[in-house]
Amino acid sequence: MFKLFPGIDRRIRLLSKRIFFNRYPQGFLETNWSEIRQSLVAHYSLCIVISLITYFLPNSRDFENESLILLQSSRITLIVLSLIFLWRHARKKDWVPKKLEFYKVWTSSTLLISFFPFLYLDKAHYDVYLHQASAILLSMNLLLWLTTTTAVATNLAFCLLFLGVCYLGDSPVEVMQEFPILLTYLFVGTFGNVIMNYWRTMDYRDKRKLSGAILRLKAKNLQIRMISNLDDLTDLYNRRYLIEQFDIFKKRAKRHKFQMALVILDLDHLKDINDKYGHRVGDEALHTLSAVMKSRVRSTDICARIGGDEFCVLLDSVDPKSLKTLCESLRLGVESHPLSVLDPNGAQVRITVSIGAAILPYDEEFSFDDLYQSIDCGLYNSKGAGRNRVTIVEASKQNIKNVPSPGSSSSWREEVRIYK
Repeated sequence: MFKLFPGIDRRIRLLSKRIFFNRYPQGFLETNWSEIRQSLVAHYSLCIVISLITYFLPNSRDFENESLILLQSSRITLIVLSLIFLWRHARKKDWVPKKLEFYKVWTSSTLLISFFPFLYLDKAHYDVYLHQASAILLSMNLLLWLTTTTAVATNLAFCLLFLGVCYLGDSPVEVMQEFPILLTYLFVGTFGNVIMNYWRTMDYRDKRKLSGAILRLKAKNLQIRMISNLDDLTDLYNRRYLIEQFDIFKKRAKRHKFQMALVILDLDHLKDINDKYGHRVGDEALHTLSAVMKSRVRSTDICARIGGDEFCVLLDSVDPKSLKTLCESLRLGVESHPLSVLDPNGAQVRITVSIGAAILPYDEEFSFDDLYQSIDCGLYNSKGAGRNRVTIVEASKQNIKNVPSPGSSSSWREEVRIYK
């Protein structure tokens, strides 16, 4: 028959293997740990209710004393075992998933086996005991999160034991009458176990895929955010990120009562370097300056490129002496790193940087523009005095009308170029 549909036999084998011999995925039990524990509580609570119903069943009048004592003892044992299993499960918090699987199977199997004396001794309530045992078996299949392989093996073992006990009790007629009911319970339990396990594993895998997609999306968003905060050419932060961090630094300085500072570095004659040696050498000059900045500031400070030839360093917890030392270190570091090209005289081309800086006291209110314009005005004056020098200025609130116009200064607005 399968030859009429090529490949269907292979698909059936794969589907059967996936359903009946499929283990739970890695991490499945750990992820659903709370639901599994709640299901066990519900299962053992059901077992306790069934045990109490069994205990209060009326006894037949034709019972002998020994049989009656044995039957009552079995009933009490069933109640006690159900309570012990529930108490043990509720008390132990550090279950290992594999040990919990074994615990679920052997405790429930013990409760099922406890019903066999009732089937053998109390034939008057034979059908009641069978339905109660089948209800526990059905609960095992549906509530205990057993793998399908374990559930099928448990069902078959119970079915064989049931047949054996009934034949030992010389009641083959009752066996044949109740056997269809037992098969119905077994079928419903097995089918329900297959459906629930399939739904649970598929739901778990879908959640894993969704979780993985969310993590990848977060990583991409973080990468995009980092890229949006970085300058492409120098890998320093950009102006927008610098202003964001300025507000954060200012709040932290007020809270911890320390001084912060802003340093502006302007690469001297970048436009001339681009015109004489090409933009590749101009890019090398920018790389040189950014490398010197990264090597001389702390990891907690912010280095940023805010224009074509203009860079900034945002410092926290700094005093005037250490600020001047850092600025001189930056200036000398750039001066001592020649570029890879030679000038017409055969000497290596060197670059210099003009630096301006200001300290912002924690108890004074200055915006980024105030601090920037204060430094820019002082830097403009030092550039007119010969460049390649450090100028430390005092922060002051700036009136935009008093700022030198772009036509009268050599600020980055004239020389700006977006490098890609």
